[in-house]
Amino acid sequence: MQLIKFNSQEQQIQALSQSIIDALQKTIETKNQVVLAVSGGKSPIALFEKLSHAKLNWDNVTIVLVDERFLDTKDNDSNEKLVREKLLINHANAANFIGLVSTRDIVASTANANIQIPKIDTAILGMGEDGHTASIFPCCPEIDTVLDTELTTNKYVITTPTNALHKRIGLSLNAILEIPHLFLSINNEKKLSIIEESSKLKQKKYPISYVINDRKDLQVFWYK
Repeated sequence: MQLIKFNSQEQQIQALSQSIIDALQKTIETKNQVVLAVSGGKSPIALFEKLSHAKLNWDNVTIVLVDERFLDTKDNDSNEKLVREKLLINHANAANFIGLVSTRDIVASTANANIQIPKIDTAILGMGEDGHTASIFPCCPEIDTVLDTELTTNKYVITTPTNALHKRIGLSLNAILEIPHLFLSINNEKKLSIIEESSKLKQKKYPISYVINDRKDLQVFWYK
């Protein structure tokens, strides 16, 4: 794990956005196409707006979601709605987008995602104050299966967190670990302490610890 600390959100976003753009550009130069997976919530809004202004061949970029709440994509809590309003604007309006909610049935939507979404090249993960990432919550009954890289080979899986609203569709640990360029964006002292404790060993109370310990090249961008 490479932990990079910043004194302000502005500094963090500037560095993180540049690292993401560099990773995307590098992949475009070698493959012509690139797939970027992004997380939802309020934290990425400023980053999305920064990325949307980047000078990049956005028509060579496909944007997908790390995870999604299973609800109407016009709902204010929808990650798809957030991405469409905050990232797929300005220059990034030229990018292709594939969402995770494609039908009213969560099993069918998840199956569609596993078929339709291509291999992810770069991902921006987030983390909650309980150590969850990509809708892999420590409280979800599916955690043992989702964290088992041999048992769970699907890219997207269903989780049912008991302390959060809505069922979720999100990347499995196996899928996350296979992504070549992996970034984690966090802030505040509590999350920093979770990251530092998680780096010592894998522990189910902090699902992010599985990513940190299995991907030594993970870049963590933190600000106060």
